Amino acid sequence: MKRWLIIILLAGASLFLYLLYFNSNTELHTVEAELTSTQEQLDSAKTGLAATEGELNATKTELQSTVIALDSTKIKLQAMEENWQSAETELAATLDRLSTAQAELDDRETELSELQINYEGLMTGHGYTIKDPSYNDMLRFLEEDDTDKAEYIEDEYECIEFTTDLCNRAEEKGIRCAYVSVRFPDGRGHAIVAFNTIDKGLIYIEPQYDDLVNIVIGKPFYKCVVPKEGVTYVKPSHDDTILEVLVAW
Repeated sequence: MKRWLIIILLAGASLFLYLLYFNSNTELHTVEAELTSTQEQLDSAKTGLAATEGELNATKTELQSTVIALDSTKIKLQAMEENWQSAETELAATLDRLSTAQAELDDRETELSELQINYEGLMTGHGYTIKDPSYNDMLRFLEEDDTDKAEYIEDEYECIEFTTDLCNRAEEKGIRCAYVSVRFPDGRGHAIVAFNTIDKGLIYIEPQYDDLVNIVIGKPFYKCVVPKEGVTYVKPSHDDTILEVLVAW
């Protein structure tokens, strides 16, 4: 009886050990499977990280290329700005030259007008019949002439027209009269007349008012005019300093 009991106990113990081993082996396989799965996930993650690192490196390379391109563009823009500034400087210089050329052209046109007046006077015979007046003859002619009564109309009837008409009317009376071009700064100018009187020499006259003009180079024109009593010449808006006087007979 005891023997069978021992056998049963041994058999139970063996069964227990077997079951324990079986369970342990099953758990071991489960753990191994989990480890294998984890390893696979780790490998997959490692592969993903490697791919991400590759993408990051590619992005870094692209960024570096972009930075290089931006630096190159910046250099080009700086060069364009320098070229633009240079072009602006050249344009300003060209405009200055154009302004100077325009002033010279205006001077030539004035001289041509003066020569035309002289030519027309010679062609009509005044160059051979006119004579220099005395100072009183000049004053008498100016008093009788009404050129100074004409209306000043901007861009239509100005100093040139006053001067031209007075010269022509003087010559019609047999009196020699000069067309006088007075030059100011900035290409500006003014036209008056002159008489070479036989007793008081060269006399300048402002034909718009029949006033005497004491020409002085370097002095403002408005200060050179001798106004009639009760009249005052005011300073003009432009610089009327006398730079040059051209007398055309």
